[in-house]
Amino acid sequence: MVAPIDITFLGTGSAQPSHTRNHQSMAFRADGEIWLFDAGEATQHQLQKSNLKMGRITKVFITHMHGDHCFGLPPLLCTMTENLNPNRAHEGVVDVYGPRPLRQWLRVALRSTYSRLGRHYRVHELIMEGEVADENQEDRHPDEEPGTNIHVKDNTFDLPIDDKEGWTVRAAPIQHSIPSLGYVIQEPSQPGKLDHATIVPKIQRNAQALLEKGYKSPMAVLGKLQRTQVDITLPDGEVLTPPARRPGRQIVILGDTCDASSMLPLCNSPHLLVHEATNALTQLDRIPTSSSQPEITLKDVEDRARSHGHSTPQMAADLAKRMGAQKLIMTHFSARYKGDDSDEESVAIMEEIRQHALDVLGKERDKDVFCARDLWFYEIKY
Repeated sequence: MVAPIDITFLGTGSAQPSHTRNHQSMAFRADGEIWLFDAGEATQHQLQKSNLKMGRITKVFITHMHGDHCFGLPPLLCTMTENLNPNRAHEGVVDVYGPRPLRQWLRVALRSTYSRLGRHYRVHELIMEGEVADENQEDRHPDEEPGTNIHVKDNTFDLPIDDKEGWTVRAAPIQHSIPSLGYVIQEPSQPGKLDHATIVPKIQRNAQALLEKGYKSPMAVLGKLQRTQVDITLPDGEVLTPPARRPGRQIVILGDTCDASSMLPLCNSPHLLVHEATNALTQLDRIPTSSSQPEITLKDVEDRARSHGHSTPQMAADLAKRMGAQKLIMTHFSARYKGDDSDEESVAIMEEIRQHALDVLGKERDKDVFCARDLWFYEIKY
């Protein structure tokens, strides 16, 4: 059976939080286990408002070291582990991944506040081209275990995800005002679909013989074939072969960026792309402040976004189109764009932003493009 996969957007704002958008954080959940992507300020409060359990968090991936993406990490680690037995702190280590100087920064934050955790943690740093790795693994926080230094190779990071069989996470540097990362989550391949129209008649021809061989129901052969993925020889000599396995779901989650084309070699028509869309040309820009002020154009907005290392919805959609993404969810919106579903103007502006992406992808993709809001839950279907 295919495991349920979903993502909850805990914070969808950029730079400064607002009363409708918290700082960035996304909770990716696969079969009950939670991987957190970024942890902006007050992420722990957002988790408490959601239906997610902090104790299920096993991994945290930081995209870059701007405060709106990491200021919430130290208090989150304190809160999510405080009710656990300190004598079992070595069990269920929390793995934290991200760019330099994440390890040292987190170490100082916890030490300088005299914080102790109910679980151990370790930081795996992704070392960019030309950076010097932090080799100081001795002067650790009391609850810190040695992490690994993962060096970029062929513009790619292969992350150690040893405790979740078959799953892989890869990363690549993407363009922003400081070092930033995009992550690609790959689910293991899944059993293929059985061709019932072909298989069932063969089983029916062998029904009586299968009952005599101990099957409570002849159709139980279907479940065994799907479950074991091994050929089954029927009593009359007919061989049933399990279907070829299908590729697992692929999810791409990007940090702040004005150009993430470096992710393309890592992607294969992902089921979902999560991309920032900090700036957009909306009706808010068409309200004249003075008769002498020139009209703001799309180029003006894009130039402003690029100058700060950010993107527009058109830029997000362009990357989605180039990588063949099946779904696009935009996030990291300017505080100008409220995430309030009860406010008519806010809804209209977010729909305007969504339509900008559809202008690039095509209006027929209407059901494939979304604008995230805080605490919004999205199921990533197979």
